[in-house]
Amino acid sequence: MEKPIIVTNLDGLLIEHEAFIEPHKAWFDRAIKKTGDSSLENWKGKENYFKGVNIAMEKIMPDATSEQRTAQARKWYQKDVVKYIQAYPEVIKKDNVKKLKNLKSKYKLILITTNTQDYINKILEVSNLQEIYEEIIASKTEKEPSKEELINELTKNYGKPKYYITGNPDDKTISKFKELGTEIINEEKFISSNSP
Repeated sequence: MEKPIIVTNLDGLLIEHEAFIEPHKAWFDRAIKKTGDSSLENWKGKENYFKGVNIAMEKIMPDATSEQRTAQARKWYQKDVVKYIQAYPEVIKKDNVKKLKNLKSKYKLILITTNTQDYINKILEVSNLQEIYEEIIASKTEKEPSKEELINELTKNYGKPKYYITGNPDDKTISKFKELGTEIINEEKFISSNSP
């Protein structure tokens, strides 16, 4: 009999949010230096920030294709995430990691992440999280990040997960998982209870 599926994210659950937001800010700082366009500052922290990424990359790589620009932008960001975690290893939430590892015997653990296929293994390695997940569903480097596409890939390849554990209270994927009938477990519930 197959084990029930638990899907998690990284951001806020196993790695502090700052490890993703500080490199995001640094990415825009780099873009401002490269382009001389201080208006890019306005895209920091915005939900639709990738519009600002596209504006910057069109200036930085005017002769490249959209896919080439996206791939380069995401590579810069992902390298910055890796460097940040290496510099600040305390961003790893060790208690949450331990608790999730303890679920491996009863559940199939799948990571769903907008971190890129090219860099997710490096992020897991520098975070010492590489032994947790049986499967990883990550974004393509040359495409804009889309959790909805990743959830579609998840359900197509593995079926409906029993649980989705998230450390991000603003996680936009919660509603999609609820539509699937997946039980949502936030970080607080995950830490304080014996569930799942």
